[in-house]
Amino acid sequence: MTNEHSTGPARPAWREPYVWLVVGLPLSAVLACLVTAVFILRGPQRLVSEPKPEVARALAQEIAQSTAAAHQPALVGRNHSATGGVRHASP
Repeated sequence: MTNEHSTGPARPAWREPYVWLVVGLPLSAVLACLVTAVFILRGPQRLVSEPKPEVARALAQEIAQSTAAAHQPALVGRNHSATGGVRHASP
C-alpha cells in the first residue's frame, strides 16, 4: 500500500509545525502557572497606608477641580449641538 501524497522521506518530528503547537501551547500554559505560583508564594506586596486626613482632603479637592475642567468641553459640545450652533453665554 503506497501513500499517494508522500513526496519524499519523512521529516523529523521537531521540524513539523504542528508538533510545536501541540507541545508549545500547553507548555506555555504550564510556564504561566509556574510564574503565577512564584508570585503567590513570595507573599503579598506591602500594604499602602492611608494618607493623612489633610492630604486626603487636598487630593479630593484637586480631583474634583480637574474633573469639572475635564467635563467642560463635553458640556460645551453638548450645548452646541442642542442649540443648532447658536452660542449662549456660559453660566
